[in-house]
Amino acid sequence: MPQILHNMPNADYHASPAISKSGLDKIARSPAHYRAAKESAAESTEAMIFGSAFHDYILLPEVFQTAYTVLPDDFGGRTKEGKALMSAIKESGQTVLKSEWVENIKGMAAAVAAHPKAAALLTGGHPEVSIFWQDADTGIDCRCRPDYIHSSGIIADLKSTADAGPAAFAKSCANFRYHVQDAFYSEGYYQAAGTWPRGFVFIAVEKTAPYAVACYTLDDVAKEKGRELYQQDLQTLQAAQAANAWPAYSDQIETLTLPAWALR
Repeated sequence: MPQILHNMPNADYHASPAISKSGLDKIARSPAHYRAAKESAAESTEAMIFGSAFHDYILLPEVFQTAYTVLPDDFGGRTKEGKALMSAIKESGQTVLKSEWVENIKGMAAAVAAHPKAAALLTGGHPEVSIFWQDADTGIDCRCRPDYIHSSGIIADLKSTADAGPAAFAKSCANFRYHVQDAFYSEGYYQAAGTWPRGFVFIAVEKTAPYAVACYTLDDVAKEKGRELYQQDLQTLQAAQAANAWPAYSDQIETLTLPAWALR
């Protein structure tokens, strides 16, 4: 039965076997990559840690206060005291942040608060909402966790980025499959709430000064392509599960052509 859950711990959400958007990205690459990711614990990159800290600082400030620790600029990791501190941090389960990251995150948060549309979208609703449903066509259990659902029914998603300009962020949408996220999350909301979200807005925030902010929605063409792709991903996963076959790339010799930009 579809569910919308508030205040679900992040660890409990990620422990669910239901497929998420990141799982769709893996299966889109190949069934082998999806299976490998399921069978091994993924290491967090610095970009992932920064992004999570940014989200928590804005959306879940109480979590930020307890989940992270900031190392001083003069921290000496090779000293006896430094090693003892790192050991204590590891045992506590906290995530280490660089001091310059925190300064950037604070600047980003201030920029979001100063942006009238972004600030309004992140007020008067619920952060980090967990949604679970079953895909009708494949029977595969699905999940998503929108950053923020406004009381109006608009889904808002925070994105930290190097360039929040329209052209650059459009490329980010294509490269990171944000259109798939839009369609997948919107479907989950519909299945659980019984109505479509009133909109899906990406709040793009640059990671360095002046921490420029922009808000974007995708056009119908992009949304439909995202829907087509996530349905294709679920069908690929269904076929792999049914056959218990998890191929990577083709086992044949294939001919390649260069990308269009390389032929100009």
